[in-house]
Amino acid sequence: MALRSSYLPTAARPLYLSTYRSTATVHTSAFPRAIALIDARYLRWLARLDGAAATLSRERLNDTFQNALARAGLRANWLRTYWYTDVDDPAVVDDQCLRLVPAADDDGHALVRQMASDLQTLAAAGRFDIVLIGSDDDRLSAPIEAAKMAGLTVCLLADERAESMSRLMQQDPSWARLLREADRRLVMRSSDLAQAMGPGSDAESQPQSQPVVLRDEDLEASMQAVVNAWWEALPQEARESLRDELPALRGVPPEVDRELLLRGKNALHRSLNFHEKRVLREQARRVAMP
Repeated sequence: MALRSSYLPTAARPLYLSTYRSTATVHTSAFPRAIALIDARYLRWLARLDGAAATLSRERLNDTFQNALARAGLRANWLRTYWYTDVDDPAVVDDQCLRLVPAADDDGHALVRQMASDLQTLAAAGRFDIVLIGSDDDRLSAPIEAAKMAGLTVCLLADERAESMSRLMQQDPSWARLLREADRRLVMRSSDLAQAMGPGSDAESQPQSQPVVLRDEDLEASMQAVVNAWWEALPQEARESLRDELPALRGVPPEVDRELLLRGKNALHRSLNFHEKRVLREQARRVAMP
C-alpha cells in the first residue's frame, strides 16, 4: 500500500508540497511569488509619456516587470499588478487590478493611503515574497519598512537616473531617500518602459499634442522663479503663519497649493505634470523653511 505523501520525510516529498516560507501557505513552484503596486502617473513620468494623448496599454506590463526582476537576479512567478490611477480606462487585462483614486487627488494623499493599506495587507497575509512598487512618494517609507520587517523583499522601480544615486540625491532628494529604502532598485530605461506601455498609433501620429518636457535644470529654474514670485507677494504675517504650519505637513496647505499650481500653469502656459507639481511643492517648502 502506497504511503500518503504527508507521511513521507520532507526530503522525499514532491516539490509542490514544500512551503516556500515559514507560514501555512503552500507554494506551487520553486520560485518566489511576486506582485506589483504601480502608480500610473509615476510610470507615465518614468517613461517620459506624461501628457500623452492616448490611453496607454497595460497588456505587456506584467511580462515586462517579470523580465526586469529576472535580469536583476530575482526569478519569480508573477501573480498580479495593482494599477493605481484616476482614469477608469476600458482595458480588461489578466492578472491586473484597477485601483481608482479621486481625480482631484493632486497631493497624492488618497493614492498613498490606498497603496499603503494594500502593502500592509500583503505583508500581513504572508503569501508573497517580492513586491515591486512604482512610486516616488516618500510617505511610503514607513509602510515599506514595515513590509521588509514582515519578510517581504521590496523592490522600487526607477529609471536610469537611479544609476547615480549621489547625483539624484542632489537633484531629487526625496525620491533618492525613498529609493534607498528598497532592498533592490529595479532600474529600467525610459525607452523600454515607453515601448512596453505602447501608446497607440493615434498618439504617435500627433506629436504636436505632446507638451514640451523641460530638462531638469530648466524645470528647477522655472519652478524656482514661480516660487520666488509667490513668496515675495506674501505679507510677512502670512509667511510667519506658514512657517509655523509647514513642519506638521508633508506638502503645503491646500490654499497655498492651489495658488502655486495656478502660478505654475500660467508660467508654463499649460497644466503642470506629476513631476513638475512635486518639484514646485518641494521648492515652496525650502523657501518657506530655510
